[in-house]
Amino acid sequence: MAKFDWGNPSAGAKTKLVDVLNRLFRVERGEWSRLLQFGLFGFLLQAGLGVGFSAGDAAFLSHVGADRLPLVFIATPVVMIIYTAFFSYFLVRTSIDRMVDITLGILIAGGLGFWFLIGAGVPNAWQAPLYFALKLYLVMWYIALYSLFWNYTDAYFDIQDAKRLFPLFAAFCSLGTATGASVVGLFAEALSAQDFFLLWAALAALALPLARTLRRRWPQIAESDNDDGTDAGSAVDQLAGVVRAFGKSRYAMALTATLFVTLLMTNLAEYQYSVVLQEGRSEAELAALFGALYAGSNLFNLAACLFLFNRLVARFGVRNVAFVQPLTYFAVFGWFFLQGGTGAALAAFFAYHGVLTSIEYNNQNLLFNAVPSRVKRPLRTMIEGMAEPLASLIAGAFLIYAASRLDMRELSGIGLIVGAALVAMIILLRQLYPAAMTANMRQGWMNFGTREAGGPRLDADARWFLEEVAGTGGVRAELALRLLRADTRARTAAPAVEAADGLAAVSCVASLLRRLPDMDAAGRAATLERISRTCNSEGVGDMLFATAALDPRDRRTMASIIAGIGESAIPSLIAGMGDRSLSYRSRIVAAYALAELSYAQFASHLDRLVRDELQEMADLQDGAVLLKARADEHRALALLARAQGERVGAALDFVLEMLAVGGRLPDFDLLIVSLHSANAKVRGNAIEAIESGLDAALFRWIGPLLRQERRTRTPEGNGDIAAILDAALGSGQAIEATLAADAIHARFDMAGFVRKVQVAIHPGMPPLLRDHLLRLTGLSDRTGVGAIDRLAALAGHPEVGGSTLESLLILAEKARQERPADAALDAKAGAEFLWISRHDLHAVAGRFPDLALVLFKTRDSRHYAA
Repeated sequence: MAKFDWGNPSAGAKTKLVDVLNRLFRVERGEWSRLLQFGLFGFLLQAGLGVGFSAGDAAFLSHVGADRLPLVFIATPVVMIIYTAFFSYFLVRTSIDRMVDITLGILIAGGLGFWFLIGAGVPNAWQAPLYFALKLYLVMWYIALYSLFWNYTDAYFDIQDAKRLFPLFAAFCSLGTATGASVVGLFAEALSAQDFFLLWAALAALALPLARTLRRRWPQIAESDNDDGTDAGSAVDQLAGVVRAFGKSRYAMALTATLFVTLLMTNLAEYQYSVVLQEGRSEAELAALFGALYAGSNLFNLAACLFLFNRLVARFGVRNVAFVQPLTYFAVFGWFFLQGGTGAALAAFFAYHGVLTSIEYNNQNLLFNAVPSRVKRPLRTMIEGMAEPLASLIAGAFLIYAASRLDMRELSGIGLIVGAALVAMIILLRQLYPAAMTANMRQGWMNFGTREAGGPRLDADARWFLEEVAGTGGVRAELALRLLRADTRARTAAPAVEAADGLAAVSCVASLLRRLPDMDAAGRAATLERISRTCNSEGVGDMLFATAALDPRDRRTMASIIAGIGESAIPSLIAGMGDRSLSYRSRIVAAYALAELSYAQFASHLDRLVRDELQEMADLQDGAVLLKARADEHRALALLARAQGERVGAALDFVLEMLAVGGRLPDFDLLIVSLHSANAKVRGNAIEAIESGLDAALFRWIGPLLRQERRTRTPEGNGDIAAILDAALGSGQAIEATLAADAIHARFDMAGFVRKVQVAIHPGMPPLLRDHLLRLTGLSDRTGVGAIDRLAALAGHPEVGGSTLESLLILAEKARQERPADAALDAKAGAEFLWISRHDLHAVAGRFPDLALVLFKTRDSRHYAA
């Protein structure tokens, strides 16, 4: 009897448990170590704060009283000005890492200091100042530790990871606060107030080595692609940058105003619940009550952060979740206004220490991602260190004035009015958020709409200088001549094309279009200009087909030419937009032209086309998984899996560009460059911009594709790839159909093969497929290396193999079995050598950006997009 391996079931059970936890908390494999370490850091910080707040609030209300709380509000800005100046100075002079060490050192010293002072028995005259200082100390750290922790943590995560993981970090923080508050509640009778501050110092000491471990273990992420992750510049420079950000960013101003008004309402709520709860309670009773309340509210925060917040954001989006806190405060002040009493006070405490902490503060962490990225950290420090305390100053001054003139019900009425104003601010913030995210994507990337993004232009002085150099002889003269020729070829090529016989005939348009990809830039420009004067709606199909091989500039020109035909082109454009046998580049040209001719017609087909493409992407993903699993059976299966995976990416770009044409997404060029960035924060901001522009149902389809998440649906067919090959054969996609035919040929005898491929044989079949079928059936008279063999050779080439199969196929057509005289790229297909001249290589790269990027990356160690 075989011995049973008791270890495997345990390992399997652990794996299943991890998978369950991953799905429950939306954590990816391998993230738990980082999650737990950052979470423990937040736990220790907030546990100390929970201890200090519970004990400190009770001591303040017992020795000073709630009627003096407005004085604390007024003094808070002074304390925060000092702290903010200190924090900003050291942040510029050192780093956020160093600031964490300094902060923890101050917490240790402060805990020891209050432990000594409270226990030292200071004279009665100094009792009130001592507890005023204690309360201000607590308020400062309530703001400062929050700002410090999230500024620090934000440096390690992009917004997409933040939306998943920050609620979990907040849950750790809530658990820490609840734990610290519970300790005070449980031991309030047994321990004196000073002992709790000694405990706070001990917790800060435990957090110090953990903070150092975090920065050694995990790399920080730069804010943009030309940001090295440091806060460069002096404090004056950063302050000037913050001022400029306010001047240029309406979003930054709206966010600041929103946080300011939220704190006004928070201070008013704190005053009202403090007045109600202090009545008739001793210091020990207040300590026990506040310990229980802080523990209870933070247990709610723990549950909300773990299970509620990220689902709210996923369902409603960052912009809409911002309404939760204003509506909560509106309800609380409505309760105070209508009834008042202990119930309203407890609701106000819960709104402040529950909803504000678990929903609003978490959402603010995400809202801050849309402020200008270059000044995000100093701007956040200024907002949280200055604007929020200023709200305390205004609230305190108002309460000192109003306390003797207004009753609780009248104060609640004012709270309702301010709450309505806050809702109006959130509406404005919601409208500004998508544009702010788009503006952030521009940081570190080219601005496609500015003059600086264009290529260099020759003015009169430059031309005169080049003409002078051209007459001097030598290498510099040859370079000058080339620049001058490039500047004049477009003007000289047009008359030549104009004089050609038969170009005015409409029947020649199809012939011109076939030759267009092989012309040089000047010839293409002149030919396109001539076509624009001779084409009509009958040539739209040929024009769309030809655009697949053109560069982006010529495709835009072609879209304008087609739109110039007029409304008679609309039926062909609608058909072209949905024709899956055309390349996505051709279909998007049809979309641009149709939207220019009739936006209503374009919009009426947009949703259906997007839905159909997303469904096909899902099927392609499933097929690619099965093909990859069987890749060792035949070389065509691996290439076909790659082709279908690449089509998923191309289809996603197509869908995004269609949505951008439809006005639902920002500038597509900027968006696609950001999505392919090597910087996680840039990619995350792009995904957030997409999510904020789409409805939740559509983003649930697109989001996993953007994040490159694996699909959990099991593909149908139990691993049988016959249906996948048949679908690829009839797809109309030249590469996929040809590779499918190659794989089918290996699975059947000749008779069976002929029967299987008959479905793909028709007059409009791709030439690549036709030629390969002729080779496979022995009907071709061509010799040499076939197109698929060439494609396979280039797909594994170290210099160009990282490009798409579509661009490699065009490159394969340029391959020759005779070595050219000039420099060449060499590859080996079986026993045969192939060469591609550098001129042809660069010409193809000019039409396919993915190939150009791969060439850059093989010759440069720096990071590029994609």
